[in-house]
Amino acid sequence: MYTREHLAASIRQEVRIIRHLARKVPPGTLDWRPTPGQRSTRELLRYLSVATLMPAHFVREGTWEGSEKYEEEAEVLDVERDFDAAMLRQEEALLATIAGFTDAEMLERPSAMPWGTPCRTGQGLVDMCLKCLVAYRMQLFLYAKQSGNADLGPADCWVGVEGPRRPPAGG
Repeated sequence: MYTREHLAASIRQEVRIIRHLARKVPPGTLDWRPTPGQRSTRELLRYLSVATLMPAHFVREGTWEGSEKYEEEAEVLDVERDFDAAMLRQEEALLATIAGFTDAEMLERPSAMPWGTPCRTGQGLVDMCLKCLVAYRMQLFLYAKQSGNADLGPADCWVGVEGPRRPPAGG
C-alpha cells in the first residue's frame, strides 16, 4: 500500500529536484520561452511555486473557492529572489495537508478531480499534486536545457544532483 509517508517522501524529493533545477536556469534567460504561445521560464517558475496548493486546497476543503490567493501570490513572485523559499513553503503546506488526513481518510474519503471524476483523497493528492510536480519538473529541466544549459543531464532531472551526462563505458 502506498502510504502517507511514501507520498510525503515523494513530494519532498520532487520539490528538492525542482529547487535544484531552478538553480540551473542560465542567467538572463528567465524570459525565454520555447514558442510565443508557451510560458516563459519565469512564468513556469511562478506557476510551480503554487502549483500543488490549489488542488490540495480543493481536496482538503471540497471547493476551489479561496484558492485564487495562490495564483495572486504567484503572479508577483520575484523568482530570482524568492522561488526557493516559495517552494519550501509549498512543500510545508502540502505536507501539512497530507498529515491532516488519517490513512483511512486517504483511502476512503470521497473527493473529485477538477473535471468531476470521483476519486478518494489519497488518489486526488497523488494525481493532482504529486503528478503535477513530476510533470512540471520535467518541463523545467527541458526549459533550462533548451535555454542554454547544455551541461544538464539525467541525474539533474531524476535525482536532483549533478552527475555524468552518460553512464561510464562498460557499465
